[in-house]
Amino acid sequence: MSAHPASPHDEAAAAALWVACLPSRPQPAPVAAALAAFAPTVATLEDGWVAELTRTQRLFGGRGALLRRLLERLRALGWARLGAAPTPLAALALARSTPAAGGLRHALPPRWPAALDALPAATLGAAARHATTLQALGLRTLGALRALAAELAPRTEPALPLALRQCYGEAALPLVPWQPPAAWQRTLELPAPATDASALAFAAQRLLGDLLAWLRTRQLGVLRWALDWSDHEPGLLLTHREPVQDGARLQRLLHERLARLTLPRAVQRLTLRTLLLAPWQPTADSLLAGAGAAPASAVGWDAVLERLTARLGPARVRRPGLYAVWHPHQASVWEPAADTVVAAAPELAPDAAWQPPWWLPQARPLATDARGRPLHDGRPLRRLHGPLRLRHSADGTAQRACIALDPHGQPWWLEHSAGGRWLAVGVYA
Repeated sequence: MSAHPASPHDEAAAAALWVACLPSRPQPAPVAAALAAFAPTVATLEDGWVAELTRTQRLFGGRGALLRRLLERLRALGWARLGAAPTPLAALALARSTPAAGGLRHALPPRWPAALDALPAATLGAAARHATTLQALGLRTLGALRALAAELAPRTEPALPLALRQCYGEAALPLVPWQPPAAWQRTLELPAPATDASALAFAAQRLLGDLLAWLRTRQLGVLRWALDWSDHEPGLLLTHREPVQDGARLQRLLHERLARLTLPRAVQRLTLRTLLLAPWQPTADSLLAGAGAAPASAVGWDAVLERLTARLGPARVRRPGLYAVWHPHQASVWEPAADTVVAAAPELAPDAAWQPPWWLPQARPLATDARGRPLHDGRPLRRLHGPLRLRHSADGTAQRACIALDPHGQPWWLEHSAGGRWLAVGVYA
């Protein structure tokens, strides 16, 4: 048994790895989401939490690196008493043997049963309930209990021999996996009232860390989220055009928004909650195989818009929004960039592909000949496609449009007005 992670030579052992954690301070922070960031299976077990790390060791640089990283993360949450072993009950027994202030103890293959044998009997929950009887029998270690497991049931309960077999991996231990909630919300009480809005960003870092762990567990990104500090006053509403799982980006946006805010009164607590989520996929740096990754300082376009909006205000940063209407002046509208969430592309009419790429600033009336054909430079235009029936969204009236060629071979988009005149509205390159 050791107080440090195993050497790299032991990491090649093909065995299960479970970790258990116990509180190391009064009123610790919730720990399930933090464990789920490292393990696919997390569950409560007696007075602690357990997580299976068997399949995630290599993702974090090996068993030793993973245990060190996990200990650092859980210490900040008040769960610094850790045990690691091939079974959940063995890991929990090791965690109970750590100092009250925290520490890590493990029993790893191939000699892990011998390491468990030396633990006090009370580190097994089923044995602790019969501590007086076991002391009278002189059974003070798990090894002593294991040697007399068959004779213990009449003097204690059948659950004790079963717990011993489960602890040593000789029987299965059913667990109910922890399931993250469908939406995320958490409240943090501040140690002292805060009157400076920028100071709230530092306090919100812990909430953001828990949110990121929860998002990674569910492979989700946040599109809309809020930071509140009062039941009677609106807080901050933050939106993204793409699902975001980048902690630095979320924290930077929160800092920018809070820096421009003035609190009307002191704040005692913070509440962070998600309002809109979407599946998250990592972005590729390049479409070419073997190409180098983007530099760490590279920032995406949406992140730039978020930062500009936070610094300049939503009224000063706008982007065009596309709408499925025929009239060119209604098809795109300038909207605040921060209020725009990615949506499905608008469904256009089947003939929308014929619309010209360039629209004239003002429709140009065209003269007509005796047969009613529109003229350009005194010569009739030749119809290339149409007529098309258009329906304006404003009044619902229908009108005709067509594509015509002038004598020089230039295509034009023509519309027939309600007054009976032909208008040159758009031109093709």
